[in-house]
Amino acid sequence: MAYDGELVKMANGRWARFQRCQVYRPGVDDAGETMMLIAVELDERYQRLLDEASDSLADYRHRGIAVQATLDDGATHLTLQAESELSALN
Repeated sequence: MAYDGELVKMANGRWARFQRCQVYRPGVDDAGETMMLIAVELDERYQRLLDEASDSLADYRHRGIAVQATLDDGATHLTLQAESELSALN
């Protein structure tokens, strides 16, 4: 099950982000109340950013280092941080 905002690499190798959207059905009592989760393909800038991050994550994991990737709210910076550091912060 996906969640709103989740990044996924699709079968075609392209990245997408799940986004919650309202579905409007004219003439139906609950029009606008139905929500659907759809995958929206990201533009080229994000494709490159996420491909590079994915390569870095794979390299760290190959070396046995668990790493968490986070994208800032403005979607301009991606930070890789060792999961052990994250545990120490919480």
